[in-house]
Amino acid sequence: MAKVVIVGAGFAGHYAALVLQDAIKGKGNHEITVISRVPKFTYIPSLVWVGVGQMRAEETQFDLKPVYDKVGINYIHGTVTEVHPDPEDQYVVVNLPNGQTQEVKYDYIIIATGPYLNFAAVEGLGPENGYTQSICTPPHATEAASKYLELVNRLQKGERAKIIIGTGHGLATCQGAAFEYICNIHNDLVDRGLRDRVELMWLSNEPALGDFGIDGLETKYKGKIFTSEDMARYVFEQYGIKWEIRSHVRKVEEGKVYTVNLDGEEKEFEFDFAMLIPPFKAQPIKWIDKDGNDITDKMCNPAGFVKVDANYGKPYDE
Repeated sequence: MAKVVIVGAGFAGHYAALVLQDAIKGKGNHEITVISRVPKFTYIPSLVWVGVGQMRAEETQFDLKPVYDKVGINYIHGTVTEVHPDPEDQYVVVNLPNGQTQEVKYDYIIIATGPYLNFAAVEGLGPENGYTQSICTPPHATEAASKYLELVNRLQKGERAKIIIGTGHGLATCQGAAFEYICNIHNDLVDRGLRDRVELMWLSNEPALGDFGIDGLETKYKGKIFTSEDMARYVFEQYGIKWEIRSHVRKVEEGKVYTVNLDGEEKEFEFDFAMLIPPFKAQPIKWIDKDGNDITDKMCNPAGFVKVDANYGKPYDE
């Protein structure tokens, strides 16, 4: 019998659990255990709508345990703090919501925790200890909506405002979500008849507009090739959105963002509302060998992400 532990239940972890359970059905007494610090699955792409108040966070989520109970997958609500990977005694240590710890043995492990939001990488970044908003989690997106709607209320009273959307660090990713969000902000303001009262700006570390952190996209239409840079430029020009790319956020103060671009130019931008995606690092999990030594540096890169062999793109049946 093989014991498989899956750490995390987002898109990767949840899908892996369901596909694996289906694949091993009737092929032995194998056991799959999913461990997740959050007891709900969240459809993260919809948080761009939560962040403008057009959806509630609850509409993007469902409880995990009933799903796993139905298909015979074990579920533990808790946070994995240690992985002990030596073949003689492989297990993870889980902190449970009641304050207790639990050891879960495994033969195979999938790490699918999702990232840690590293707001601390930039002074003043983030909703907890800073001056910017985030749409990376349901609570963050809900708070962003609240702050945005407060601004809308001021606009309706005749005020004008500056809004900045984009990335909050030179190493931040997930530009696509921020791009969707700035378009949602624009369209919501248009629907409310308030767009003319807002200066809307895209602030990004992308080397080119429409790069999205993936070196851009191309599509062919009626014999012509169009790039995502063409698309983004067209959208921003049509929507009246200003942009500042190739930029790293150095610091955020109340109502002001300080940047430096790839040409070394330092700039400042004022804002009344800002949503900036933070850089990511790994969840704080320690890797411990059989002698009790911390081997995290051996197993993970400097950001804490588990090293892989980069062997992607295998056929499905492999």
